[in-house]
Order: sequence, then C-alpha cells, then structure tokens
Amino acid sequence: MTFRSKLPFFPVLAAFLALASCWNPFHPRLADISNDTIQNRTPLEVLQNLERAYSERNINIYKTLLAQDFRFELISSEVNQIGVDVNDDGIRDSWWGYDEEVTFTGNLFTNGSSDGTQLPPDDLHLRLQIPPQENWETDPELGHEDWVVVPCVFDLKLSYYASNSLITANGVARFYLKPANNRWYIAIWRDESNL
Repeated sequence: MTFRSKLPFFPVLAAFLALASCWNPFHPRLADISNDTIQNRTPLEVLQNLERAYSERNINIYKTLLAQDFRFELISSEVNQIGVDVNDDGIRDSWWGYDEEVTFTGNLFTNGSSDGTQLPPDDLHLRLQIPPQENWETDPELGHEDWVVVPCVFDLKLSYYASNSLITANGVARFYLKPANNRWYIAIWRDESNL
C-alpha cells in the first residue's frame, strides 16, 4: 500500500522537471549581441563613443576615435594657462597633436595630471549635447569638402570623493570629423570651454 502512494509522486515530479526545463517560445533566452568593436560608421557614432571612452576611462577606445593627424585646439585665453610647447620653440602653442592628446587623456583616465598635482578622478563624466544633423556644418577649408563640423555643448565633471571636490569644464567644443576607409575620425577638437 505504501508503495502505491509514492508511485504517483515520481511521475508528477518527473513531469514538473521536464516542463521546467523546456524552452518557452514566448520567453526565449536573450542572446548577448553586444560588440566591443568600435566601428565609427557615422559622426554621431564617433561622438557617442567619445562619451563612452570617458565613462569607461578606456584609452584604447579613445585612440580609435582620433585621426592620426589629430589636433586639439585651445581658445586664445587658455594658451598661457594650459598650452604646451609642441614645436620646442620656447613658446606655448594653442594646439597639440595626437601623441600629446593620448598622453594627456591617458593620464586623466588613470594617473591624474601630468605634473602630479592632481590624482585621477574617482568619477569622470563627459556629456555632449549633440545637435540634430541638420545643425551640423560643413568645413569650408579646401580639401575638407567631405568633413563635417559638429558644435556640441559639453559638460565635463571630475569628482574626487576623498576631498569631496568637483572640477568642471563646460562650453562648446567644435568637432571636425573626417571620413577615411569607411570610418569617421575626429580630426580637430576645437575647445571653446570656460574653465
């Protein structure tokens, strides 16, 4: 008699386990289709990846956004404050190139300021207000007919938890983007920020 009362339990358990392990066509498993490859297929994608590089502090992503002849250009009021002598003539220049930009940004992401006075921030946010494409400009310079200029209002925040301090920069940056080999790159980043 005891044998009979336990017998129905096993088929019910087996049926329950079988049903629980079945594939549900109304709730399929989600496949991870994310991709770490930075493609930069459009100027918009480049600028979105710029925000991503900052939020992830990923210098490798950052480097894929810059053209090899990249230039970061300062407004004249900032040259004496943060300009560097790029061409070794003893005068601070209003621009720097790819190598300096990668070094400075790498320091920002991981080491802090180049002069050692500032540690890397605990939190780093770059937010771009990317205008609609109809508000983008074309570069009037000869040879730049296929370039686009995207003026973006930006907000950069560096947070330091130990000192409970915040460094901000905001203003407008003009990104001159150029196509090459079915990708887009930042050729010039003209900073018009307020420090």
